[in-house]
Amino acid sequence: MQSTAIKINSLLENLEEEDYDKAVSYIEFLVTKRKEQMPDKKSSEDRIDVEAIVSSLTGAIPDMGKSLEEYRSERLKKYENPY
Repeated sequence: MQSTAIKINSLLENLEEEDYDKAVSYIEFLVTKRKEQMPDKKSSEDRIDVEAIVSSLTGAIPDMGKSLEEYRSERLKKYENPY
């Protein structure tokens, strides 16, 4: 990466101020576009991981015909204050 930075610096130092500003603006544009694209890739990868985790948990909750809200309320009753 250092050789690329040296190459870019040598190219930029020969530009006039107006052209330099255009070059910097274009680089900022590229960085912004890259950052916008990265979360999409990551979120789709995360979604696959979450789906894999959830599918691996199938069967961990006993199926007794209760809804998740009923299971949750039962769990919360265990931690209620007895006073």
